[in-house]
Amino acid sequence: MNILDALGNWTIHPGPLYQRLATAIRAAIARGDLTPGTLLPAERHFAKQLAVGRSTVVGAYDLLRAEGVLLSRQGSGSWVAGAERLPASRASAESLRGAALTETGRLIDLATAVSPPAPQVNEALAALATRGLERLMTPNGYSALGLPELRQTVATRFSLEGLPTTADQILITTGSQQALHLVTEHVLRTSDSALVEDPTSPGILDLLRAMPVGIAASRSVSSAGAGPAIDALRRARPALFHVFGCLGPEGLVSDGDQVRELGKALDGYDGVALEDASSRHLAADPPPYLAATTTASVVTVGSMSKLFWSGLRVGWIRAEENLVLRLSRAKARYDLGTPLVSQHLAAWLLTRFDQVQAQRLADLRRRAAHARQVVDALLPELELASTTDGPTLWLKLPRGVSGPFVELARRHDVAVVAGSSLSPSGASDAFIRVAIGHSPAVFNDGARRLARAWQAYSTHGPSSLREGDDAILV
Repeated sequence: MNILDALGNWTIHPGPLYQRLATAIRAAIARGDLTPGTLLPAERHFAKQLAVGRSTVVGAYDLLRAEGVLLSRQGSGSWVAGAERLPASRASAESLRGAALTETGRLIDLATAVSPPAPQVNEALAALATRGLERLMTPNGYSALGLPELRQTVATRFSLEGLPTTADQILITTGSQQALHLVTEHVLRTSDSALVEDPTSPGILDLLRAMPVGIAASRSVSSAGAGPAIDALRRARPALFHVFGCLGPEGLVSDGDQVRELGKALDGYDGVALEDASSRHLAADPPPYLAATTTASVVTVGSMSKLFWSGLRVGWIRAEENLVLRLSRAKARYDLGTPLVSQHLAAWLLTRFDQVQAQRLADLRRRAAHARQVVDALLPELELASTTDGPTLWLKLPRGVSGPFVELARRHDVAVVAGSSLSPSGASDAFIRVAIGHSPAVFNDGARRLARAWQAYSTHGPSSLREGDDAILV
C-alpha cells in the first residue's frame, strides 16, 4: 500500500500538523498498512505530496524516530523499524483512494463519481419480496458464470446496441473493478506492457502498478482522436490496451468515426483490447462498441453502478466464449460468484432500462448545468475542459499541480480527484476531477470549500506552508 493510501484523512487527528502526521503514520504501522522495512518518502518530496511545509514532515519523523518507530540512515532515508530497509514501492503517490472515498463526517465527497440510486431500485426490492425468495434458491447458492437470466438480459442489451451477443459470451462480475482485475491478471505476464489513455481510471492504474509490467500512455481517443492511440500501439506493442469509449475522466464521448478508425487499426492486433464501457449508458449518443468495429480480440466491461446504483456491485465481461469460461474459473477462486440477490435485482432493473436511462440523463443535464454555473461563479480561474453532461467535471488549474492542491482541499473538508492520480505520464497533473452527484445544496457547499482551498493554495502555495499555518484551514 502506498503511503497516502495508508494515511487516509490524516488531518482529522488532534494537535499541531506534525503530531497529526505522526499519529497517522503510527496508526498505519499498527494496522499493518505500513510494514517493517517500508521506506518513507524523503522529507521535501513528502511535504509537497501532503501540501504542508517541510518542517511538518521533519517534526513528524523526528518524533517517530525518538519513539523508535522509524529508523534513519544518512543517504538511505527513513523506514519503519523492525526490518531492514525495503526498496521504494512502485506505486504512485495516489490511487483509487482519491476516487472511491469511504470517509464520512464533515468531509464533502466530490471525488466519488456516483449518483443517487435510481427510484426503480426500491421497486426492484419490493418486487423481489413480493414474488418470493424461492427464486433465489439454487441447489448450492453459487453461480460461477452468473445468473442465467441476467446473462441473457445483458447479452440482449448488447445486441440491441449493435453488438450481437449470446449469453455464453457474458460473465457476471462483482462490479467493474473485479472485471478489470480478472482481465488484466489473465492477459498480462511479467515484462509485458499495457497501454492506457491519459487520463485513465485510477482502478486500472492500481491494478497495472501492482504487476511486473510496463505502462505506456497516449492521449485519449475522445479528446485527440484515434491517431495518438494508434501511434502508441505501434510503438509499444502492448499485450493489453485499455480504452474508454464514453465518459472517461475528461467527461468526453468519442464519436463513431474515431472508434471505427481505431477499430480498423486494431485489425491484426495480437493483444487484447479492453474497452471500459461502465459509463456508456450515461451518454445520450454513445459511439459503437469497439468490438463491433474490429476483428481483434476485444473484451468489453460494463456495470450497473453508474446508471442504476453502485451498491448493487454487479458488473459484467463480454468476451469470446472460451475466454469467458477461463475467466469464470479465475473468478471462482475469489468469491465463488456474485451474490444472487444483487443479480436478481439487476435482471429486474435492466428490463426497465429505457425508463431509468431517460430519467438519469435528464437528471444529469440539470446537475451538470447547475455545477458548471456554480464552478464558474466560485472558481473562475479554473478552466472547464469539457461541457459534456456527464457525472463529473474536468477542471484545469491555472498554475501549480493537482496532487498538493487536492491534499490541501481535504484539509478544507472537501475531496476531489487529482489528475495526477489518473495520469501515468504526468500529462494530467494540472487537472482535477469533480463529481456532481450530490444535491445542489451539498454541491454548493463543497464548491465553496474548494474555492477557499484554491484561495489558500494561490496565496501560500504548497511549499510555503509552515507548521504555524493552521490558521488557513477552515
